[in-house]
Amino acid sequence: MSSNFKSSFAGKITKLAAAALALVTLAGCAQLPRSSEIMVGPEIKGDIASDYLYYSPSGPSVGESQQDILSGFINAGTGPQNDYQAAREYLAQSFRAKWNPNAEVLIQQGNPSISFNAKQQASVTVQVQASVDADGHYQVMDSGTIRALTFGMVRENGEWRISSAPNLTILIRPVFDVIFRSYSIYFYDQPKQHLVPDLRWFPSRASTATRMVNALLKGPSDWLKPAVSSAIPAGTALSLNSVTVAEGIASVDLTAKALTAKVSARRLMKAQIRATLTQLPNVYSVSISVERGPQEIADLVDMKPTLLNDQAVILQDGQLQVLDVGYNTPIGGTAQFINQVGATDFAITNDHDWVALKSAKGVYRGHLRLFGNSPTLIDGRAGQLVPSFDLNGYLWTMTRTAGDPILVTSLDGIRHTFTASWLDAFPKRQFSISAEGSRLAILVGSGTSVRVFVAGIIRDSTGLPVALGAPIELVRAGTSPISVSWADETTLAVLQSQSAGAVSTNLVTVGGTSREFASLDSARSLEVRNATSTTYAVDSQHSLFEYRNLSWSKIRSNVQSIHFTN
Repeated sequence: MSSNFKSSFAGKITKLAAAALALVTLAGCAQLPRSSEIMVGPEIKGDIASDYLYYSPSGPSVGESQQDILSGFINAGTGPQNDYQAAREYLAQSFRAKWNPNAEVLIQQGNPSISFNAKQQASVTVQVQASVDADGHYQVMDSGTIRALTFGMVRENGEWRISSAPNLTILIRPVFDVIFRSYSIYFYDQPKQHLVPDLRWFPSRASTATRMVNALLKGPSDWLKPAVSSAIPAGTALSLNSVTVAEGIASVDLTAKALTAKVSARRLMKAQIRATLTQLPNVYSVSISVERGPQEIADLVDMKPTLLNDQAVILQDGQLQVLDVGYNTPIGGTAQFINQVGATDFAITNDHDWVALKSAKGVYRGHLRLFGNSPTLIDGRAGQLVPSFDLNGYLWTMTRTAGDPILVTSLDGIRHTFTASWLDAFPKRQFSISAEGSRLAILVGSGTSVRVFVAGIIRDSTGLPVALGAPIELVRAGTSPISVSWADETTLAVLQSQSAGAVSTNLVTVGGTSREFASLDSARSLEVRNATSTTYAVDSQHSLFEYRNLSWSKIRSNVQSIHFTN
């Protein structure tokens, strides 16, 4: 690596916020150049109608070397305001309008290396931890992934400028965490009854609303596509090249293709766009026009993202009990059912009407509101996993055996089975269904080769699950996951075994980052809601722990299992 380049990447980093400062000081992170010193900008608040961020990189100075210009250009990728105006000042006049910084973001790990050749070209080699594409898809790279980037240099009015560059920016992790935010791009399940999130990442700036709508119009991620639908007619685009926001209202002007949607579909279309854009702090409503013609479309006020239920139920002393502060409330009828079948685990619906009980003989289902009712054996196959209800009332049962089909049972007792070719190769360990019922997280494998996949749940027009889509891998083999469950609409709670018997608790975003937030020795199951505000774990001694104030506290003994209602 050039010593001058390495020196220029050791510039000052001023205070941003306490959390960001802690991250920046991590060992091994490449530093940014003195030639474009990061400045302290105004705090990002609710209003992002104008382009301002924490970073204000400067343009080039007179007489700078090729290395200064190149390192200054890379550093200026920290300032997306005004369409990366500072970064474009390092480019030759003929190239400024051609460079597309929004095509890709590389999140680097370690220090880049640089070399120049006699043809006025520079080669920069970057170890890449993750990347984000133009549509906001976040992709974690395999360890050791390297990207070789080529830059052209030219003299312009006596100063070095960049005549060619890849359509991307390069950021270290702390800078990415400050500039970028994750947003759900909302689609519908196949019956168009529930909104389904598809997580994307964009820099916080005035054009964020435009990029979110463009991503929505382009459609869902490939892995999610078979499980979702859109109320927006295919081929619809923005008629104007931007979404404007004024006084809390986002104005979205679409092409005439949008008019092919029926009146009822237009209401769904508006709800889909509104759910996507109202994540922005300066948007509370949307206005839709077509080719500049205003459209009177009524709001679907009840069409909102589906939230996971946060009522925790425990199996303790032979009955199901609602967990509350200081006391438990027994759920009537469960003690008899549990005693009858010898249940060791369970699932229960939000209304407490239906319970599913796992026992040595299989999975039983019972209706708690019917006097004199007895649980019925639903799935008698050996090696049952903990069952789960989805929001349509279907009871899902699976066995550990590789190749065994998935069984779903409707409220009226009709059984349906289906298989997924990609799943047939793995023994299954645990599964969890997202709140809106369109995504399945599943823990598979054995020994040291245990992995976590997420796949779309494909349903027919009635809501019956009929297949699984191709999966994405969230936790790879070698990391020793123990359990998995949904923590919110885009995040999984994952227990992972560590050395010396320690067990870490992790939040893994579907389509994004992951973080460890605590560790609890001998934990065997984890239940999380609302970004760790409600977090429980059961250890191998059947003790129940609650995570609060950054520490674990034992709150119950003799707890066989805990689940949130579903």
